[in-house]
Amino acid sequence: MAPGGFVDWRGKAINKEVHGGVRAAWFLYVLTVVTNVVIVPNLLNLVTYLHRTMHMGVSGSATTATNFIGATSGFALIGAFLSDSNITRSRTMLLFGPFMFLGYGLLALQAYLPSLHPPPCNSEAEVRVTTVATMTGYVAE
Repeated sequence: MAPGGFVDWRGKAINKEVHGGVRAAWFLYVLTVVTNVVIVPNLLNLVTYLHRTMHMGVSGSATTATNFIGATSGFALIGAFLSDSNITRSRTMLLFGPFMFLGYGLLALQAYLPSLHPPPCNSEAEVRVTTVATMTGYVAE
């Protein structure tokens, strides 16, 4: 047994200069901070973005934001399961990280380019559609 009590899978003492430590986990720490720096402002501004830029109603924007947050949490659970059962956390981040950055890049591109914004809505038509949709919802229940 090693003096500190730590051994590798072969039973040999671990050299702290080579294995583990903050140096090995630095990539994970930085990626976690960057992910939180990106996700939190998007979640806080998602309703405003959907309402003003995408011309959705306030209730529809809030519902869409709630569904997005729920889907994000669900995918995080799937990623955690994959990370814990099949592959390591760093490989999971390296595998799915580019998809996350691609999604945020497309979101930034859509928000920046006016040609990708939907055309402005007629407020009377929006109210009429909302009323018809609400009545349909009440009848369906």
